[in-house]
Amino acid sequence: MPFAEDLPVRNFDQTLRRPTTDYVRFTDQYRVVLRVLNEEARTVWRHYITQANKGKGMSANCPNVRADMSVCPLELSVRGLPKESQERKDKIARRRYITNVLDRTPHTICPACNTNSPQTRSKDCISCGSDLSKADFQPLNKVKIMEGGIRLFNQGLNVIADNQAQDFDGADITEYDIVFTTTGENREKQIAPNPRQPTPLPAEALLDPLTGEKQALYDLDLLAEPSSLEEINLMLQGASKEDIFAARENSRELEEVAN
Repeated sequence: MPFAEDLPVRNFDQTLRRPTTDYVRFTDQYRVVLRVLNEEARTVWRHYITQANKGKGMSANCPNVRADMSVCPLELSVRGLPKESQERKDKIARRRYITNVLDRTPHTICPACNTNSPQTRSKDCISCGSDLSKADFQPLNKVKIMEGGIRLFNQGLNVIADNQAQDFDGADITEYDIVFTTTGENREKQIAPNPRQPTPLPAEALLDPLTGEKQALYDLDLLAEPSSLEEINLMLQGASKEDIFAARENSRELEEVAN
């Protein structure tokens, strides 16, 4: 089975129980090193609502969880428009993939500003610009969520998974680090994944440096739950992130009372 594949959509109860999530940030300032932690990625359909959060924009999961559903206000608003319409393209949900990863990008503590800075191409602190060329860099080893579209997952990671399995006696995608090099920005951004040879992941790599306990993975099904109509309508009205989160919390409290 391919690493990134469209899995059957389960029946969701309409909740807003999505945790605060640390996502991988791809940038042309430095190469990102990741170890995939899930054997299969999860499909999620996302809208990007530009007017949300007072015009700063936010993502929402489409509430149309089945092909025969038509409750999403964004998709209802462009139902009659032709497929080539730019407005329709902007409002129709896009297929995205998510998976847990261990961020193993080399980092160091900047002696000048105490920032945990990645190993940039310029070898300078990403926060204050201090010279870190002589610093000791170590893998960050933090569990995060990697999200991407068809190009990164289907055309990139699926090919890597197949090739590595052939070259290394059935090696799974979770058995080697992958280095991601980013060029360009916004619509011109391109992310090129390059796998390393399979190596065992040190047991201590998954431990929380503060507690010494094993880091928990994010629940991919939880992250893929559809946004409520209330949340999407608030976004369309330009509500702040704080108001949207407050509505989530209120919905959660009402659900707990009902149960």
